[in-house]
Amino acid sequence: MAYFIVRITMYTIAAALVMSIVPGLRLVPNPSLPEPFATLFAYGIIGLIFGTLHSFLRPIILFLTGRLYIWSMGLLALVTDTFIFLLLSYLSPTVWEIGAARLFSAILGAMLMGVVVLGMEALFGFDAPRAVEVRKTPAYWRWLGMLPTGWRNRIVENLRILQMVNTIQSYVIDILVGLTPLRDFRRAMQKLLYRRHPRLMENDPAVKVRLMLQELGPTFVKFGQMAASRIETLPAAWQTELARLQDDVKPFPYTEVEQVILKELGKPPESVFATFDTHPQAAASTAQVHAATLHTGERVVVKVRRPNIEVTVKGDLNVMQDVLDTVERRVTWVRQFGLGALFNEFAENLQSELDYANEAYHARLLRHNMQKFSFVRIPKIYGLYSTSKILTQERVEGVKISDVAALNAAGINREELALNFFRALLQQLLFDGFFHADLHPGNIWVNLETRCIIFLDMGLMGYLTRADRFAIGELIWALQDRDARAVARVMVTICKPAQGFDRIAFERDVERLINSYLLLEDSTLDITKIVHDLVGLLFRYDLKLRGEFALAFKAIGQGESIMRTLMGDKPLDYILNVAVMTMKELLLAQLKPEKVRNFIGKPLARDLIGRLPELLNATGTLLDDFQNGQSLFQLNLNSIDQRVSILQTGIDSGIRRIILSVLLIGLLLGSTLTLLVPIEGRVGEFEELAIRLVAESGFVIGAVLITSMLLYTLWQTILKPKQT
Repeated sequence: MAYFIVRITMYTIAAALVMSIVPGLRLVPNPSLPEPFATLFAYGIIGLIFGTLHSFLRPIILFLTGRLYIWSMGLLALVTDTFIFLLLSYLSPTVWEIGAARLFSAILGAMLMGVVVLGMEALFGFDAPRAVEVRKTPAYWRWLGMLPTGWRNRIVENLRILQMVNTIQSYVIDILVGLTPLRDFRRAMQKLLYRRHPRLMENDPAVKVRLMLQELGPTFVKFGQMAASRIETLPAAWQTELARLQDDVKPFPYTEVEQVILKELGKPPESVFATFDTHPQAAASTAQVHAATLHTGERVVVKVRRPNIEVTVKGDLNVMQDVLDTVERRVTWVRQFGLGALFNEFAENLQSELDYANEAYHARLLRHNMQKFSFVRIPKIYGLYSTSKILTQERVEGVKISDVAALNAAGINREELALNFFRALLQQLLFDGFFHADLHPGNIWVNLETRCIIFLDMGLMGYLTRADRFAIGELIWALQDRDARAVARVMVTICKPAQGFDRIAFERDVERLINSYLLLEDSTLDITKIVHDLVGLLFRYDLKLRGEFALAFKAIGQGESIMRTLMGDKPLDYILNVAVMTMKELLLAQLKPEKVRNFIGKPLARDLIGRLPELLNATGTLLDDFQNGQSLFQLNLNSIDQRVSILQTGIDSGIRRIILSVLLIGLLLGSTLTLLVPIEGRVGEFEELAIRLVAESGFVIGAVLITSMLLYTLWQTILKPKQT
């Protein structure tokens, strides 16, 4: 009751304020009532009708015209309020009226009314975020999933737009007011108005943003997780809070778990499994995990996808696509930044994660690749109990790799653990070309007894070609060598240069950037920061980073963050040296004889087997020709004689030219030395004159002949027209 009274009072005050300011609006009090009751009653009627229309009609219009709301960049809300204002004048003509300029007065009144109502809602705490609680998935989502795709998409998108607008507006207002002195008054009003349904009383903006993302759903939770992985772009407090999105998402009810398992496996959980824990071990943005035991006695965990999540995610992605398209059409720098490609990659990865058949394949492949490391463990997948919505895998025990206290208590050498983790990561990135692309601590565990590193949640994986792997390895090596030119060359290689790309200027800027970092003695500087700034430099030069490299750089950044958590703040040089040493170690392991034999011998054998039919056909043809009296090899001896004669002539001519050149050079050198040696006083004047004359003549003759030979050779080889 208090909520209703306060809300009507708010609309009444807003109506009185608007009518006293906007020209053309005139109040018509009931003449049968005394003042000031007549005026207050009139304002109360206006507030009641406007509040009713605003509370019920506005959401309906927004639901029916969701896409128009995006395309108009929110201006549709003003049109809606104007329509409500005009409708109000028709529903209460005896209370107030609009002058001649009806449309102008209605627009101005709607704008002012919207601002006043929004301000008072913020002050009194109306529609404040609810305290987080486990809520059952609304039944209408199941019905929406049964509709034809076209109708379903339209309804879901409009419904999600309505939910997004309301949720984001609610949290944003709560955050902004929480930063002002009005916060205490708002909290007091919330306690008064929402006794039965408590409102959020948290003051930390980071906590509110996390709760908002959780309430918006899995698509936005994934976005928050992606932001949490970018250490260099967020304050530490925000990093810590958003990291809770990885394992602090509220679960959905067990009854919905039963329905999913029954639909996918054909039997309820208690029939499929020997035991099944009704309380989830963990809840994520897209699924939750329950402990179970197979009838064979094997302990497993069952990952169950959230019900109807594909409908919500599809609607969210369509809405995001509409928003992005609208913004790109109107904002140049957004279009140049290439957000469309980034969004497409995000959407593709998210939808791939929702299909657990993909994750099962990824887990099997990673398990096969990592079997060379005794310190790495990948849980086994049980295909008979897995579908696209359910994933059953081996149950493992461990703690997060970032739980330093637990690792210390177990006596685990954290530096050795970090090096082993980095070794496994570089093996995936540089040698296997198939790597875990979501390395937040919730997905990397450590078994305290076996000290094995456990990789979990293989929903998001990356692929690299051999050339891509070489490029990343060269980039790490170039950073370690402080070779800025090599860094620039690799960055150009992994991007798509636009027309008119200034490579020299780009290399100069890269060199300046690399030197400014690597010459600093700053232990807090990390590879992630360098890569982040390099990507910013790519944007300046209109270079587009390919998606697979974005995932690889993200994995490297997350891996480095885990290493620093385990080893403390080490200088950047130390991290780079460890990376290069690990690369060398893994490379040497690949060069063992059996590895080389497998790398070269097996592909060669497969190629020979594939070409065996061709070899057999060719051999049969040769044998048939031989049996028919034909020679296997036919030589044209006349042609050979001619070519040998031409070759002999060329050799003789070349030898003669060489001998003549040597003689002429000797003549030239002898004449030069004779002219340079002083002979005055050693011979008579006549002999001296003769020697000088012969030497000068020899020098001139040698120079002329050598010059002639050079000109002749030049003519023969370059300038002489070719005979046809």
